[in-house]
Amino acid sequence: MTSDAQEWSGQEPWDQHPSAEEQARFERLHDALLPRHGNLQGQQWQLWVCVQAMQNLTTAVVQALASEPPALQRRLVVRRQVLNELRALQAWLLSVELLLERTGEVAWPEAVERLARELVGELAPDPSCERRLQLNQLLERSSADG
Repeated sequence: MTSDAQEWSGQEPWDQHPSAEEQARFERLHDALLPRHGNLQGQQWQLWVCVQAMQNLTTAVVQALASEPPALQRRLVVRRQVLNELRALQAWLLSVELLLERTGEVAWPEAVERLARELVGELAPDPSCERRLQLNQLLERSSADG
């Protein structure tokens, strides 16, 4: 990650806490992703698709930046730094993809898949159900206390 992220916020990226809006968005996405593929193989496939999408996007950004003529010398230095970081990210994504290929070779017994489907309801219950509302209230209280 570039030092620009630190300059904008005054904090290291990992020390920043999500806003309430970002946290709510994360919870919506999390709760939507788990039930969509509510078993271990489905989650592996979903993660692989996300990695592929990130690889495609970073490749397109690298190609666009590499073909764009720089206007200023400072911009050239920043662009080189960004390109290097994007290429490093692409290498990490390739490592993740290779790891996912290995985990995709694991055959989960049906009993394990059944258990995973049952647990999805606890990890990401219907947001409008009574239990989810209670969990959200507990989380809000514990966040406010801590």
